[in-house]
Amino acid sequence: KVKHTFDNLLHVGGNDAIQTAKDLAAREGILTGTSGGGVLSAAIKLVEDNDFPDGTSILAILADTGERYLSTPLFEDIPIDMTEEEKELAASTPSCPPPPPGLPEVFPFATIWVQNEIDSYKVVIFSLEYCEFCWTLTGFLDALGVAYHKIDIDSFEYAKDDLGNKYRSALSQLTDCKTFPQFFINGKFVGGAVDACMMWKKKEESSKSDGNALRGMLQKVGIKGGNGNFNDYQGDPFEFLPKWMTQNPLRTK
Repeated sequence: KVKHTFDNLLHVGGNDAIQTAKDLAAREGILTGTSGGGVLSAAIKLVEDNDFPDGTSILAILADTGERYLSTPLFEDIPIDMTEEEKELAASTPSCPPPPPGLPEVFPFATIWVQNEIDSYKVVIFSLEYCEFCWTLTGFLDALGVAYHKIDIDSFEYAKDDLGNKYRSALSQLTDCKTFPQFFINGKFVGGAVDACMMWKKKEESSKSDGNALRGMLQKVGIKGGNGNFNDYQGDPFEFLPKWMTQNPLRTK
């Protein structure tokens, strides 16, 4: 006999899930993903289809935020630029940059670990799980067919004993850089996502394949990407940058 751990199962269509997620963001200011919209839609349907006593509480758990869905149909009808109403709202509230992360002191064991990761692979990316610029770099390298070792330094894997932040402190001391991603080729710090894009474009605009360009740096350490020619990539690497980035020339394409 099959033992079930639930009493009932409600099905929600994708369109209903997306619409509920949009309604939740617009009406309550809560940003969740499609799955969260599906859960809330099921909870609403549960209430509509049942005559619960007054005072009954319905718990709906929204498992994630909506950030990872920015390039999906969930956001397809939202313009890249702020509307006049949004600009007015933004201007009405004083703003200031967020404070820097409070990082611990640099421990020798953390420095050794970071350096060992850098030295153990030809291409290394130190990343944050939900950083769009980190996705820019990995998406670009994927298009080139370049294999890389990625370390999501804020992942649960490094949560114990604040290891992630200890490694982050050591990395920051090594590179004198606090932003992410941090990209290394053959042990050399290259920079971040925009740096990689600019270096590739520099190669395309130059008649030389020098060591300052991304293609040249990769070739010097024996990396030729997909099909031995970086998948013959002919695109513009800026296509992988967030479209909301005002400096992105492809933001309206």
